Amino acid sequence: MLKSSELEMVQNGIKIMEETGKSTQLPDIFKCYLMHTGMPHKKALFELLASITVKGAREAWMELLLNDEFKEEKAKIINVLWNTRLDFSGEISFFVALAVQLDYLGTLECLTLIEQMEGPFQEQHLLEAELILIDYIKNQPADGNQKQQLIVSLAQHLEQLKMQVDDGLFFE
Repeated sequence: MLKSSELEMVQNGIKIMEETGKSTQLPDIFKCYLMHTGMPHKKALFELLASITVKGAREAWMELLLNDEFKEEKAKIINVLWNTRLDFSGEISFFVALAVQLDYLGTLECLTLIEQMEGPFQEQHLLEAELILIDYIKNQPADGNQKQQLIVSLAQHLEQLKMQVDDGLFFE
């Protein structure tokens, strides 16, 4: 139903998924989202993806990001993630690593997701994230000025988080 070209059929499929869907179906739903080009279909599926909060959803999203089948779609996945109500604070170093690997748009999506993380953060995860940025900056690939500005913003945000952890805030 989610693959249908008829919007009403897609909407009915979405209703069924909202009632009985499981986190294991996330890859198939995301594939449907990617295949649609019509805005009403894509928007409806995006909203479904962003609303998934069933048990195991966070883990399912992480598996999707690690799935080679979606290697070229990571920025799109992250775009959905920062529209969810799921907390990825425990994965901050993973998203920092992703930010330095992706292009400008992917880096922007990661930065947005990281800025929305509420914590608590483990000091170890923040230190890992900082080491990833230090290594990236030290090797400074020529990714263009815009991406470099995002990386600087990311480094500044991490520094603020570290100060909050040092003050005993947001520390697990």
